[in-house]
Amino acid sequence: MEKKVNTNYYSPLRYPGGKNCIFSFVSKLFYENNFIGCSYAEPYAGGAGLALRLLFEGYVNHVYINDLDRSIYSFWLTILNRPEEFCEWISEVEITMKNWHKYKEFQKTAYELDEFELAKSTFFLNRTNVSGVIKGGVIGGQNQTGKYKIDARFNKQDLIERIKRIAELRDRITLTCMDGLTFINKMNRINEEVFIYLDPPYYQKGADLYMNFYSNSDHQKLSRQVLKMKKKWMVSYDNHDFILNLYAQERKILYKLSQAASNRVGDEIIVFSKEINFTESVKALKSPVILNQI
Repeated sequence: MEKKVNTNYYSPLRYPGGKNCIFSFVSKLFYENNFIGCSYAEPYAGGAGLALRLLFEGYVNHVYINDLDRSIYSFWLTILNRPEEFCEWISEVEITMKNWHKYKEFQKTAYELDEFELAKSTFFLNRTNVSGVIKGGVIGGQNQTGKYKIDARFNKQDLIERIKRIAELRDRITLTCMDGLTFINKMNRINEEVFIYLDPPYYQKGADLYMNFYSNSDHQKLSRQVLKMKKKWMVSYDNHDFILNLYAQERKILYKLSQAASNRVGDEIIVFSKEINFTESVKALKSPVILNQI
């Protein structure tokens, strides 16, 4: 028997560091700041779980999702433009180690591969790898001797339903494949009220989790650009002195977040632009501590 769809999860992707878990905080933040009905943008969309939930549950009218990673971009492009074909593939594909190896090979030529084929590879690996890490290991191990097997996170009916629901709202989703800095510059100039949420690659574990990760200089360039933005914004990071120093003058919250990729609870920070109020909404976070700016 197929499992019932969990309506709190709208994204078909599992993503390390995914922020659907702070939806309660963000939804309250929108009420506290009268953001209801605005547009919403994510320069590092990844699984886009939070963006989709805000859209589906009526907090925002339009979402702009961006990801430079061609594998991730190809997946979103495919389900927005060719959802019927993709769902047909899901219903027919065999969840086997043979296919896992095939789709693993596809990632080696990600920038040459047809977008539809790359989308299949990305999705297959995301749903069959530990914590959804594309370049990670398969659930259950190569010999499939683990407690959970390769198909443990591949509930076809659920995933097809999620994709069809997203396709129904495709006119309210704008997808791009830009460098994060280019994207936020574009959003900063757009002639509409847009809230920008930046969730860059983790500082400490980024190279292990993401196909595209940031160096120290990348994080520095991003912070300089963010601090010049005119739009209202919020940035989240894993807690580290290097990051705290980049945003030393800004208001920050330290809180506990369950990290899906390690099954641990870690300290994360959220940094806010000056106009944002979070007095009430902060109560929705786990063990929040407000950090004073220097």
